[in-house]
Amino acid sequence: MRFFAAFFATLRAAFSDAGAVLLLLVASLAYSFFYPFPYGSEKVEQVPAAIVDLDASPLSRQLARLIQASPQVQAIGYGADAQAAENALKTGEISGFVLIPKDFQRDVKLGRKLEVLVAGNAAYPLVSKALMSGAAGAAGTLSAAVDLRRFESRRASSRQALETAVPVNYIAKPLFNTDEGYGSYVVPGVAPLIVQQTLIIGISLLFGLWTELLRSTTTPLPVRLQKKPVAGFLGLWSAFALIGFLNTLYFSGFVFHIQDYPQHPDLVVLFVFAALFALAISAFGLFLGHVFNERERGMQTLLFSSIPMLFVTGFPWPTESQPELIQWLRWIIPSTAGIQGALAINQLGASFAEVRSELFALALHALVWSLAAYWLFRRRWRASR
Repeated sequence: MRFFAAFFATLRAAFSDAGAVLLLLVASLAYSFFYPFPYGSEKVEQVPAAIVDLDASPLSRQLARLIQASPQVQAIGYGADAQAAENALKTGEISGFVLIPKDFQRDVKLGRKLEVLVAGNAAYPLVSKALMSGAAGAAGTLSAAVDLRRFESRRASSRQALETAVPVNYIAKPLFNTDEGYGSYVVPGVAPLIVQQTLIIGISLLFGLWTELLRSTTTPLPVRLQKKPVAGFLGLWSAFALIGFLNTLYFSGFVFHIQDYPQHPDLVVLFVFAALFALAISAFGLFLGHVFNERERGMQTLLFSSIPMLFVTGFPWPTESQPELIQWLRWIIPSTAGIQGALAINQLGASFAEVRSELFALALHALVWSLAAYWLFRRRWRASR
């Protein structure tokens, strides 16, 4: 079978199988909407919390008002009962509480060092962090105001008092993740793995079906491709690579734009990367497809490999914290170079020179896995012509 005949025959076979369509196309569409959904707000805000004021002084009430004004905190209780706040935290009525200590105003006026306690549920680190950030911002604002009054009382001008109280002006300006959102961090990193896993599981599903057909009287597609094995294999590979290429561009060009994730890609670099990534993961899928002899076996095995594949890439877990053996073995999976390259190109605006290592790794993956897949392709299906 010639190249284009094999190419279109593969697409027809894939799109005529409902299970394959669900994995190769529908799964990416579903993931693109449902996976970013929990992170739609980007930042954790309005954390329900109580304020326990053991001082009940004008200064402690001012701190309480500043905490209530913070966008990270939703104050749903104010009082002096620390035990009640602790019980409410245990039962889940609140996500944390801020405790202003007794003699707060007196110690501030005396210039003593004091602490404001912030308690939260460590099972929800992002929620606890938001609560602590809100309380810290309020305490910092109050502290600066107290210092200003102290310096003004010494007959300093307002400008001198401000410069003395706040000698270093801190301005936070994120360079790439401009919203500092969790969705902008996690979704672009996971997207290449979604594309890889849906593609290789879909391929394994088809190869499992073709292996089952081989045991019956039906001649499966790979057997028919053996008439011109090189052209047939290239057509088979190109068809799956096209699906991977379109899914990659769908996430990079449409999903990230719709979700309003920060993007700075060079389009030429992005297209080259998407093509190499698609060739690598489709070749990887063709190799793995020959490993499974039953239709559902690939899904059962590969579905649970996604989490380990993600963690070894160096994206959610620092590479330096991984065992040295894992640092080497992780490069045998295309998603390692795919995730690193995708983040650099889409979010950081990397050039060809800056992602040359990742592009080289993907090209090597495409070459090695395609040769291994072709050897299995000839070995399994040639004897069945």
